[in-house]
This record gives sequence, C-alpha cells and structure tokens, in this order.
Amino acid sequence: MPTSIHSQAKQLDLTGKSRSGSQAAPYVVVVGGANMDIIASTPVSVAVHDSTPGKISCAPGGVGRNIAENLARLAAPVHLLSAVGDDVFGKTLLDASRQAGVNMDSVSVLPGHRTATYLSLHGPSGDMDVAVNDMGIIEALTPEWLGQHHELLAHAAAVVVDCNLPVDCLASLLNSDIAAPLFLEAVSVTKCVRAQAWLHKVHTLKANGLEAAALTGRDIQTLDDAKLAALDLHVRGVTHVVISLGEQGVCWCDAQGQLGQRPAHAVEVVNTSGAGDALMAGLVKSYLLEYTLGRSVDYGMACAELTLECALANSPQLSSQAVQSRLTPQ
Repeated sequence: MPTSIHSQAKQLDLTGKSRSGSQAAPYVVVVGGANMDIIASTPVSVAVHDSTPGKISCAPGGVGRNIAENLARLAAPVHLLSAVGDDVFGKTLLDASRQAGVNMDSVSVLPGHRTATYLSLHGPSGDMDVAVNDMGIIEALTPEWLGQHHELLAHAAAVVVDCNLPVDCLASLLNSDIAAPLFLEAVSVTKCVRAQAWLHKVHTLKANGLEAAALTGRDIQTLDDAKLAALDLHVRGVTHVVISLGEQGVCWCDAQGQLGQRPAHAVEVVNTSGAGDALMAGLVKSYLLEYTLGRSVDYGMACAELTLECALANSPQLSSQAVQSRLTPQ
C-alpha cells in the first residue's frame, strides 16, 4: 500500500491533476516538524544520577512528519513541508518517510544545519518522564520559505499545521488566502499559544487538556471541563474542536456548537508517543471521507489505540482496514 500511495502522489502536479490531465485523488499537505526520535524505555523506576537498565531505539518522528506518515498509511496522498539537515539523520528521515508513502519532494535539505532530534525517556507505565528536543532547524521555516510552496498549498484538499512552526511562519500560514480547511495540532502548552490570535482561521483544532487549558484559561480535569473549553474555542471561531484527555477519552464541539464525548477503550499501552499524531491523522482522513465530527473522533481514536499498542510512534499496523475493524457499525 505505501508504495502505491507514493507513486500516486508523485504523479500529481501542483493543480491536483495527474500528469495525464485527469483529475487525481485529493491530497493533503502537512506543514511542521520532522525529527529523529531517540527513545529510551525502562521497566523499572529511573535511577537519578545513575544508569538504569532499559532499551534504546531510534526512529523517524516529528509531529508533522508522524501525521503525514499516518495519513499515508490510511491511503491519503500526502505531501510534507519541512526541513532536515544534510546529515545521516536527515537522509534517514527522507528515505523512511518516502518508503512509508509520504511525498517528501518539498522537504528542504539545509547544509550546515542539524536535523531536528528528540530524546525521550519512558518509565514502566509507557508515559514519557523526561525529554529533550533539539529543534533549532525549525527556525529556517520562514514566511519566505512557505511562499515557495504556495501552489502546492493552494490546491490541497486539507492543510495540517503543527505549532512547532516559528510564530511568523505560523501567522503567515494561518493568515493566508489558502482555501483548504486548516487543521491545527497544538503540540504543547508552550507552542499552542502561538496560534491564539488566529484561531478563527482554524477549521479543526486538536489539543490535549493542558493545551486547551492554556488556550482558554480554564482548569480542565474532566471531560465536562473539556467540553466547556471546546465550546469556548468554538465561540472564538474554531469550526471543530477536539480535546483529548488520555484515559478519560475525547470530547468535541462541532460546527453547530453541539458537544459530544467518547470514553477511551481499554488497550494495552506499550508507548504513548505518537498517539495524538495518529488521532489527528484520523480526523483529517475522516474529513476527506465526509464523516460527521462524532464519527471522525471514533475513527481518530481507533488510529490512536492502534498506535498506543505499538512500540513505535507510527504503527506499521495502521491502515484503513485495521481502523474500520475497530469501529462500531453505523
């Protein structure tokens, strides 16, 4: 499947038509971070100021890149706009992402820059205990750089933006005349507030409880708290709001201001990294399928559950068929 998706994406010109002139499948553009993940996990409590037995793995990551790979695995033609260094990690990211089905032709390779790297430590629960990110290269993503890809963005069926982008680049994208719906991934408490002034430009905002609290000023402990925050954000102009509270589940507010919630299914959690990115990819794919927001949340949560059960941030088991098998028939 990934190879055929990549081949299909390669046949698209910048108007969304195939090179033979026929109308091709709609494509998604993801703008955001691409980095190498170095993940350490341990079955025991971390020993401070000493070594702790465990496992260390290295895999392609980055919020934007993860979302793009998940979309490719869900059979959605997808282009990534990002930057990598001219180094081993950069080459690995390009090769692995293309192998998964992501069109990487618009990713800039920048000599003299280090490819972004994310180092995390996960304890016995699978949750991340501490992390360090080296994301300096993201500052190279400027409004001028973005302007070079205007045609690709202008003809997309949907554009996904992660808040890793520098403020000026994020503002340029959210304030642009792009007709495609904008899906915003909050990323973190610190970074999501960069988008505060342009939330009315956002079609779908996906955030966790802490991020939604930072955007609204509300204390969010329960799904009922999160629903009130979702309504706040909708009133401020966001068409669709989806807030995840981990084990408690997900709530949402749709375009009509209707609120909903869905409890999380009990799954065996192997690694929490990438589950939120999978949820976002599911929301985008569901938009292409013209699902209601409630059904989109079901689809996205199934994507997240598959990812939670995998040691990697992108589950090789993720596919449209695997997701559909977890959905309750309508």
